Amino acid sequence: MTRNDNVLNMQITIANSMKEEWNIDYSKVSDLLEKYDLLQYIDVCYEEYNSMGIKGILLDLKSYMDAMEEAV
Repeated sequence: MTRNDNVLNMQITIANSMKEEWNIDYSKVSDLLEKYDLLQYIDVCYEEYNSMGIKGILLDLKSYMDAMEEAV
């Protein structure tokens, strides 16, 4: 598999985990992915995320979204 295939797999896994761990529906997941450009962010963080568990990844995403909100 290529890096792009692996990134896509990670993005899907993270989106599913966002839904389950944050108790939100897929519509809200989609809104968050779009609003904060999280798919691109996950791509950038792919290598780092490979050494983290899902809880750490979700914590990082929350921190990233909070930082984006503060920057506005």
